[in-house]
Amino acid sequence: MDLPMHPDLKVGNKFPNFELPDHTGEMRKLSQLIRGFPTVLVFSRGYFCPKDRRQLQNYVDYLQPELRVNYCNMVTVSVDDQMLTTEVRDQLDANWTFLSDADRELLHELQMVDVTDPAHGEIYIPYTFVLDRDRTIYKIYNGWWYAGRPTVEELRMDFRALLSKRPDWAYKEPEREIA
Repeated sequence: MDLPMHPDLKVGNKFPNFELPDHTGEMRKLSQLIRGFPTVLVFSRGYFCPKDRRQLQNYVDYLQPELRVNYCNMVTVSVDDQMLTTEVRDQLDANWTFLSDADRELLHELQMVDVTDPAHGEIYIPYTFVLDRDRTIYKIYNGWWYAGRPTVEELRMDFRALLSKRPDWAYKEPEREIA
């Protein structure tokens, strides 16, 4: 199925290493945020969307406590300005990075433009990408309908699948030198 987004955004391809300001105004590259670990990249419609707030609140309540100890990351991108981005993050009590694409340049580069909401203008189609540690796209969730957005359990399984490819996934007895 062809999804309304840039044709290079496919499972197995690398996600572009874009740079946007975070909730504090600091410019951040995607690779800097991933830091070599699996990452969930959520594209949000914006502060006004109750579906987005529910999705992100589920992640705060049930996934956020596990992210650090599981060596995984989450990043949220919206077209909200820095002030709204910070307010949404604070209201949710989220501790992951939120990025602001207020000028909508990335929105257009990725060709993920939702034009169905005349009140809020061009916003992101609510996709969620699961990225491997090198920005390779592992899975894409189309969240146009709320049921299409990944559940906490689906993301846990995606993290498990990605982390299990690591050579240090399972315990191994250290080799001992024979004296």
